[in-house]
Amino acid sequence: MDKMKQEVKSKLTYWERLCALFTILMATNIWNSFRPISGGDNFIDFFRGFQLGVAMAFLVCAVIKVIRFRKILKNEEAIRDFYIKEHDERTMAIWNKSGGTVLYTCGVLIIGAAIVAGYFNSTVFITLTLCGLFLLLVKNGLCIYYCRTM
Repeated sequence: MDKMKQEVKSKLTYWERLCALFTILMATNIWNSFRPISGGDNFIDFFRGFQLGVAMAFLVCAVIKVIRFRKILKNEEAIRDFYIKEHDERTMAIWNKSGGTVLYTCGVLIIGAAIVAGYFNSTVFITLTLCGLFLLLVKNGLCIYYCRTM
């Protein structure tokens, strides 16, 4: 049972760190809102709003995951069910063939880097955002493909 709890706690820590990262990114964006706006340059406002929206969306997803894992930690039966679900051979094979946690984490971190880069250059922001979204879409597409073929 301790091994199961430890695994849930490690996932909880991962999602809490992502929450902290995107909270910091949102805070820098809100801090940037108090700076004077240059006249007639409304395109910058679009990027600031888009950055805030992307950071907020990832923050909401991470908070939902944190709440879910905290609920799992409170119930011994839920921990057992989660452990069985996570260590199912078919699910593990699909997850590993589709890139595992590495592809998912790289996509999320690239989008986080895009938010930071957006303060300096809008072209880099768009490029990194599209690259991160592409990685996440490929990951999901591979998961769907392997779910149907395995």
